Amino acid sequence: MDATWAAGWRFDGAPCTDLLGTAPVTQRTGFASPEPLAEIAGMSLTGLRNDYHDRLFRQYLPYWEHGAIDRRHGGIICELNVDGSVSNSVKNIWYQGRGIWVYSFLHNQFGGDPKWRDTANMIHDFVLRHMYAGHGRWHENVSQNGVPIDGALPLVLSGLYVAEGLLEHYRAFGNRGDLALARETVVTAARQYESPDYNNTMSTYTVATVPARGLRTLAHSLVFLRVLSQWPEEDVDDEIESARDEHLDAIMNRFWHPGYGILTEMLLHDYARFPRYEGCMYSGHALAAMWIVLHEAVRRKNRDLFVLAANRFRRLIEISWDDVFGGCGSEDFMVFELPEHHHGQRLDIKTMWAQCEAMIGCMTVFEYTGHAWAKEWYSRIREFALRTMPCEVAGVWRQAVDRLGNDHVRAEYGISDKRRDNYHQARYLMLNLQSLERMLKNQAVPIPFPE
Repeated sequence: MDATWAAGWRFDGAPCTDLLGTAPVTQRTGFASPEPLAEIAGMSLTGLRNDYHDRLFRQYLPYWEHGAIDRRHGGIICELNVDGSVSNSVKNIWYQGRGIWVYSFLHNQFGGDPKWRDTANMIHDFVLRHMYAGHGRWHENVSQNGVPIDGALPLVLSGLYVAEGLLEHYRAFGNRGDLALARETVVTAARQYESPDYNNTMSTYTVATVPARGLRTLAHSLVFLRVLSQWPEEDVDDEIESARDEHLDAIMNRFWHPGYGILTEMLLHDYARFPRYEGCMYSGHALAAMWIVLHEAVRRKNRDLFVLAANRFRRLIEISWDDVFGGCGSEDFMVFELPEHHHGQRLDIKTMWAQCEAMIGCMTVFEYTGHAWAKEWYSRIREFALRTMPCEVAGVWRQAVDRLGNDHVRAEYGISDKRRDNYHQARYLMLNLQSLERMLKNQAVPIPFPE
């Protein structure tokens, strides 16, 4: 079995081997010599940077101005017709929290345009005025003018997306109230997730028919880690640091199955393997988890962690890829045959967001190492996405396609055919743009890993 993806890792920095006895991580640097990065995806770095700048600022973002940004009532609407007009005006907390993050990040990282500031503030104010239910809890859905449709449901991911938005809003505008509310929300989410009675609805996203109560899922740990990785350092204390370590450990040591070389999607509440379904991976979540760990490794200045995550990320792309029609599968991957699922990757659904996650990871590895495999996979995934994902309107991608590239409506997950994504596509464009800018600033040579 290939030692480059199977090796283990420990927080104390000591060399650590996987269960099969392969070489310690510290014996492999995984970093190429700093040769010039001439091109990626068949374009120069400058050309790709310019292409993404156009796609983000002249295509994607203008679409949201047509009807999604509710200037009258506040908030953002994500069920839209192709022309950008409103199809369903219900406002979901996931998309409000994500909207705060996107527009605050635009303001912070891309020039401080007053338009991004005003949009971030407008969504932020709507959410705090109409969707906060007290004690770190949030109403899941409200009407267009902010009347609650349901109660403050104990859904962990909902609160985490709001917390992510509040953290970026704090970084943009310095309101300490945002920071305090983000902390209260994360603490509440963690308390809910730790409860053996927590009804983990992410179990419905897998082939397995499993009890939802107390279930641990990779989806939760990756979002926890992403939010905690963005915590302002001046406010980090033992509680935040411990939570970061907990979810990093969960991803790298608990959900990772060293014998199968996959990130298992589901574990029991005590993080034990789930009988019969220990070989089940939700590929989109696995790809997202690995790039989030890559970014956390950079933040921690931990080369060994970066190398290990990069090697595992490569493994996950290789087994998630459709060798016939292209694209990364994002649904269930099964190591073994089951009556309800064949062995291998489910390829009849390829989500837009999974391709975005894969490109963020490939670009991150390429930025710091210059590895040819990261460039090659990036080019293949980008080609597939540009060939299959765009809607009729320039700049906006479909939610999912089938193997032949036809539109796929994910009705089985309660997702409307009118839903537009206000987060994954924007995040991939912005993070890739930042990577390209850093490489260009460094004379198109891989970025030195922070010491």
